[in-house]
Amino acid sequence: MNLLTQLELKMHFTESENILAQYILEHGEEVVKMSIHTFAKKTYSSPATIVRLAKKCGLSGFNDLKITLAKELSLHTSKEIDPNFPFDKDDDFNTIINNLTLLHKETIDDSAALLDQKTLNQCVKLLDKADSIDLYGLGNSLLVAQSFAHNMMRIGKQVNFRTMAGEQGFLARVSNPKHVAIIISYSGETDEIIRIAKTLKKQKTKIIAITSLGDNQLSHYSDLILHISSKEKIFNKMAPFSSLLSIQYICTMLYACFFSLNYNEHKAFKLHYDYEEDLRHPFYSPINEK
Repeated sequence: MNLLTQLELKMHFTESENILAQYILEHGEEVVKMSIHTFAKKTYSSPATIVRLAKKCGLSGFNDLKITLAKELSLHTSKEIDPNFPFDKDDDFNTIINNLTLLHKETIDDSAALLDQKTLNQCVKLLDKADSIDLYGLGNSLLVAQSFAHNMMRIGKQVNFRTMAGEQGFLARVSNPKHVAIIISYSGETDEIIRIAKTLKKQKTKIIAITSLGDNQLSHYSDLILHISSKEKIFNKMAPFSSLLSIQYICTMLYACFFSLNYNEHKAFKLHYDYEEDLRHPFYSPINEK
């Protein structure tokens, strides 16, 4: 898990460390230029507390924290549009439209750069060999999962996903080595998702994780990892504009590459399904293609 995400989640921090974490999130660019003593004075803390916070984040000390922070801030500020708040309260509709359009383009470019083709190829081969593909995720991730499952179903590939509370845990328990699991989690740290991942490992099910960059818990249980564009904060944001689009992009690439493995067969199945089962238009409508 990257440093900024750890600071935002405040996992296992003391009250004093929470104050330090919040200060870094709000004044990161200033902190990078501070000495440990200046930072301690600004936050009414001590150098020892600052070092403890750094070590809880997997870093050796304050200098290591500053180096890591500077790198992550450069990623977050290298683009023109803030993915967390892409427009301000005084912006007109035209500015909002332009900013979100640019954010979408930046997110797609970032997602494409993160997509490792060797890993994608391995994922597609796993999906092709699987008797069943099982999708796991919470909240907004399920919206993308549902679309992916729908597309796969229309080319004849069985995909399971559950939306009711607790059902994903049961789905994991009845999994087996002939299944492949796709787990979608931006943070990779959600308790329910980690429990599901642990269960799947016990069932010897291969796991494909769609998650953010960094050393999160989910990545430790996964066989293959596809990375989401990770410039968005967990809580402090307007909406998951960037992360949801990045997840959708990855799932689209998975579907498209899977389709290409048996292109003619999948095309024939898809067109036959649409002609026979898609009831959006009356049979005798002049716009029906049949």
